[in-house]
Amino acid sequence: MIAQLRGAVATVSGDSVVVDVNGVGYLVAMPLSDLGRLPAVGEAVQLFTVTYVREDLISLFGFLEEEERVLFEVLLSVSGVGPRVALALLSVLSTAELLDALSAEDARQLQRAPGVGLKLAQRIVLELKDRVVSLPRAPGAPAGPGSSIGDAVEALQSLGYKRAEASQAVEAALVEVEDRSDTGKLVRAALRRLTQG
Repeated sequence: MIAQLRGAVATVSGDSVVVDVNGVGYLVAMPLSDLGRLPAVGEAVQLFTVTYVREDLISLFGFLEEEERVLFEVLLSVSGVGPRVALALLSVLSTAELLDALSAEDARQLQRAPGVGLKLAQRIVLELKDRVVSLPRAPGAPAGPGSSIGDAVEALQSLGYKRAEASQAVEAALVEVEDRSDTGKLVRAALRRLTQG
């Protein structure tokens, strides 16, 4: 599985970019919001990627932020949500807006994305509303109900852990910490898991 690409922007067209990694061009589909923030052709770029495999196709989906990649994979876990719908949601809504909509159970916000009708939007909200508290938020994003979790992730990062590693540890720690608003307990529980692993 290709989890990350670092290379130069070769071409940008439609909803995808070709990233040149040591002479090999990788075609990567991206949210439109990220495509607009890519550096100029020829300049260096790093993408967090998801490799999507079907019987007849292998596709790469890329994101400028790790939080987007995590949210994309979470969206794919919902019945009826394929990569194109997940990409559409992340094209129309920022990660903070999407997490806030899920927390508030606001299905109408999700309907702003092409291909997302009322029934699908309601299913996404139903299946993910209780999981958004454990999802990482981009730095500077509104904290909402996940502020203590975000603080715990940042605390682990300050100790030298990578964001993805810290996020996974904090998410796993939620199982044993009753008071999710207690950042200190979350950090200690996550640290136990990181040092045991």
